Amino acid sequence: MPAIFFHPDAIETKGKDLVGRRSAGQSFLKGFLKHTPGDTVQVLTETTEAAKAFDTVAREMGETRPIETATLRGDSDFTRFGTIFFPAPGYLNAGWRRQRRNPASCSLVGITHTVSTRRVIEGLHDLMSTPVEPWDAIICTSRAVHSVVARQFELEAEFLRQRFGATRVPLPQLPIIPLGIHADDFAPSPDLRAEARAKYAVPEDAVVVLTVGRWTTIEKANPVPMFMALEQVAAQLDRPVHLWMVGWASRKEEEDMHARGAAQICPAVTTRMIDGRDPWVRRAIWSGADIFTLPVDNVQETFGLVPVEAMAAGLPVVMPDWNGFRDTVVHGETGFLVPTRMARPGSGDRIAERFADGTDDYIRYLSMVLQHTQVDVPAYRQALMTLARDPALRARMGAAGRAHVMARFDWSAVIPQYMDLAADLAQSRKGAVPTSPRLASGPVNPVEVDPFDLYSDYPTASIDPTTRIEGVRPLTAEGLAALDQVNGRLLYRRKIVPDETLIKAHSIILARGPMTVAELSEMTRAPINLIEPVVLFLAKYDFVALPALSPK
Repeated sequence: MPAIFFHPDAIETKGKDLVGRRSAGQSFLKGFLKHTPGDTVQVLTETTEAAKAFDTVAREMGETRPIETATLRGDSDFTRFGTIFFPAPGYLNAGWRRQRRNPASCSLVGITHTVSTRRVIEGLHDLMSTPVEPWDAIICTSRAVHSVVARQFELEAEFLRQRFGATRVPLPQLPIIPLGIHADDFAPSPDLRAEARAKYAVPEDAVVVLTVGRWTTIEKANPVPMFMALEQVAAQLDRPVHLWMVGWASRKEEEDMHARGAAQICPAVTTRMIDGRDPWVRRAIWSGADIFTLPVDNVQETFGLVPVEAMAAGLPVVMPDWNGFRDTVVHGETGFLVPTRMARPGSGDRIAERFADGTDDYIRYLSMVLQHTQVDVPAYRQALMTLARDPALRARMGAAGRAHVMARFDWSAVIPQYMDLAADLAQSRKGAVPTSPRLASGPVNPVEVDPFDLYSDYPTASIDPTTRIEGVRPLTAEGLAALDQVNGRLLYRRKIVPDETLIKAHSIILARGPMTVAELSEMTRAPINLIEPVVLFLAKYDFVALPALSPK
């Protein structure tokens, strides 16, 4: 069965900020463990410490199957897993590690979350210079994200062809598979509805509009169009309108700005800012609301789990017709999509230049792009008004939304798509010829070059099997221990060979007289590549003598 790559930072744990990718990672891990068949769970980590952390997390989630692990550091063979799913678009150094074995032995699969950061863009760029194969993949969570990644690769391939005359540019596959949720976690509850509305003093006839997400205009959603639309709704509706803004802010200034915006722009709306990190809020808040909306128009968003969660809670949703939302919301059936606009291609060259050369950091880049987008406020108002006036429509759309999520976005429906992808990739590997053969000059990876090859011109000469050795003075275990106190071997805990091997080899040299490195290798029954560093170590500290040399 396929494996997943696990990094502790990819999931929610105590002390970490609540952000979308960690929430999605936590949900995916639970879904993967719950819906992946097989007698064992297979996981790849960077280190053995991360493998131990995975075991703890998986057991806390109720996993009882044996866990088979491999690490990127060290000599373990992760290619036996067949397919490995990574929680980001890239594969770390797994592509180069795969080169040490058979590149056609496994597939590497990443997944998109945000695709607008400098790190992700440069990661896609760097991926083109690694041994990526046609049986690898990057899962795109929406059609819009697919267009971004495909365009980025199109430009990279164009550059490689023009710069180097490349006749082929191997690319990973770009399947579209949505993110998922545990739909039952959001099932509406009449008891929680009554509790939430009582907690926030909502009159029986009031319409509660819910929005959920970090309070940041740049990285999540600009609330001003929502405030404007809701103020117009409140002015015309014959009942109170309440707005629950559920989230949190990493900067107090952002929280204050959201509160000030609501007070100034939609004073007719009763607005409450509610801490979305509270566990009770995260479970109960959905049941208390009547309509969900999130006025996203920034390029950081790619899929958007919260409207899916809202639909799972039986809420009709009003979302911008923006990237992944159009893949999750069925316009006119599970809610409404509000038209959006953006500046035309070719008008953002200067913004791109400033971002690429570091003049503008990521936040300022998002801010500049955001000033070139629009959510249609009249259409937004009309969609909210239609739902606010019609409880029966809200109920029908809410029920349709919940059924839609159960069929398409519950992990029970999504994880089988991962398994199908793994099977398809395995089929494409059969009889495949790697597009990136091993380098003829030796190293697997141009940056994984033997240091004694790379720096071969540094020394006067190299040691070889014919180099003659002559004993100079004795070496004891106590003397070696004292030497290691000052030479760094003890401090940095790195010893190329065991102490016993050093002392044994030295004693043979002293007892049997001058000999070659090859002869010492035969006498100690140790390979040449182990004996050569033994001899160099002994010569470094004048326990043996090597032939005299003249400087180059």
